[in-house]
Amino acid sequence: MFMIDYARPEQAEGTVKKVYSAFPPHIPVPDPIQLYSASPRYLTRQMAIAGDYMQDDAYSPELLAALRYIGASTACFGFCTTFNKGLLSSMGLSEAEIDALDTDPAKAFEPREAALLAFAAKSVKTPDSVTRADVDAVRAAGWSDPHIFEATAYAAQMATIGIVFRAFAEK
Repeated sequence: MFMIDYARPEQAEGTVKKVYSAFPPHIPVPDPIQLYSASPRYLTRQMAIAGDYMQDDAYSPELLAALRYIGASTACFGFCTTFNKGLLSSMGLSEAEIDALDTDPAKAFEPREAALLAFAAKSVKTPDSVTRADVDAVRAAGWSDPHIFEATAYAAQMATIGIVFRAFAEK
């Protein structure tokens, strides 16, 4: 699947096996996570970051999946777009709500979360268009500067994953 050595779930050992065990049996280890096993150190750091967000009560699992979906769909990264769309669907979002995430997240999320999603979408699509007023609007919705930064970086990270995935994928 990839042009560099990586650990498939059935071959995983040590640190990589421990990371893979975090995925429930009904959710296969995503292909990008398997690719990241090419560097157990990098994989561990990336999963620790994701784990920190998952432990923060400010971010619901749906919000995190929506941020990943927005970032992946903007970066044209098919695997993660499809994966996170499936997660959002299994969490109860309709096709129409998912399709509207980057243009009208209020169709699926309460106003506070919708404000953060709208900001993240604008940031990853047209970063040069973000203004102080945009940041102030997300603050006014109740988000702290660290959360605004983290959500934006989390969504934008999907572009990095997509680039690395496409670089090493067997063609």
